[in-house]
Amino acid sequence: MNPGRIVGVVVAGLVVAGAVIAGAMALGGTSQLAPPDPAQPIVIGVVAAPGEELTGPTDLPPLAMVLDEPVPDAVAQLSPSEQVTAYRVEAEGGDADALMRLGAAQQRAGEQDAAAGTFREAAAADPEGIAPVIGLAMSDAATGDTGMKRATAVLARVTRENPESQLAWFNRGWLATYRRDGKDVIESWKRVVTIDPDSPIGKTAADLLRRIANQADGQGNTRTSGG
Repeated sequence: MNPGRIVGVVVAGLVVAGAVIAGAMALGGTSQLAPPDPAQPIVIGVVAAPGEELTGPTDLPPLAMVLDEPVPDAVAQLSPSEQVTAYRVEAEGGDADALMRLGAAQQRAGEQDAAAGTFREAAAADPEGIAPVIGLAMSDAATGDTGMKRATAVLARVTRENPESQLAWFNRGWLATYRRDGKDVIESWKRVVTIDPDSPIGKTAADLLRRIANQADGQGNTRTSGG
């Protein structure tokens, strides 16, 4: 797959492919692709370098960390706010993994400030863990362009220091969709698949890449037939 060829269609492809994350793999529950709040635009500005910006739909869900474990079916069927309530009870004991699930749910529900606080708690509970670092970066990215730039640098460092972490690479690619950086999306998710194509997050990345490629092929055929 040639990243340069599909730079213009990655966001559209991700919107089409959103059911993969929200459905079969259930990495973020059925609310992963919840409708965004129109009062809080997702893509606040273009962060990618000139020539690498994406065009097309920007109606992505609230920026949220994607975890690498399936959400239980009972939780996946809940609304974003109900998921937060469910995970808050689970996280009362201070377990780092439970706190990560709560923070990600808070992000999906648009509760970015609360999510940042939860990720800080997770970092305190697991000082050596990379998941809280990723969560805090994603929370920072949700604050605007400056935060996105900082988060991009953090995810670049985390993937460099943890080259076998699917969690880090997937979220780097996920953040890149909001930055409109198609090249980084493709390269990051290819890395996820290379590490382990059979894990839930590996299968999700592979399916997203296939859908993006199919959309790129369709757009290319349309251009050919029309030109």
